[in-house]
Amino acid sequence: MEKELIKNALKGDKEAIAELVTKYQDWIYGWAFKIVKNAEDAADIVQEVSLKILTALSTLQEQSKLTQWIYRITYHISLNWLRLTKKTILLNDIEINDNFKPDLPLEKEEDVSRLNEALKELPRPYQLIIALYYFDEHSYQEIAEILKIPIGTVKTQLYRAKEILREKLEERRFW
Repeated sequence: MEKELIKNALKGDKEAIAELVTKYQDWIYGWAFKIVKNAEDAADIVQEVSLKILTALSTLQEQSKLTQWIYRITYHISLNWLRLTKKTILLNDIEINDNFKPDLPLEKEEDVSRLNEALKELPRPYQLIIALYYFDEHSYQEIAEILKIPIGTVKTQLYRAKEILREKLEERRFW
């Protein structure tokens, strides 16, 4: 169904394009909001991303990579939005869920709370790597393509993020 929709959109079918944009609006909004932390800005970013999808759909090379392509557009437009408005980038709404298993020593329920706090203190690139890998379950390759960085950098940043989280958990263990 989606491949047919993309195929028709690539041929210029306006209804298919509209349906494609509508299908991903909530998802785009969610990611934009995580990055910019403002509902109005996120809504504006959805419009900008939608316009970019409409104008650049012909550049999509593999239909199977549609979500990565849309995420990459959303990510870059959101970051540009922040740069233009000079806002601080934080993912303060990251919360532990069942998908998050970073091989950290979590012994008690308080540790999960400490981990949530530690996640919020991670440097921005590490927050994104953690979110993409553990929460959205992207592969190293997909993350590298989305962020336009080498796979080795993805692996290194994920490793460093987990090391920082371990250190922060150890610090918090003695409160």
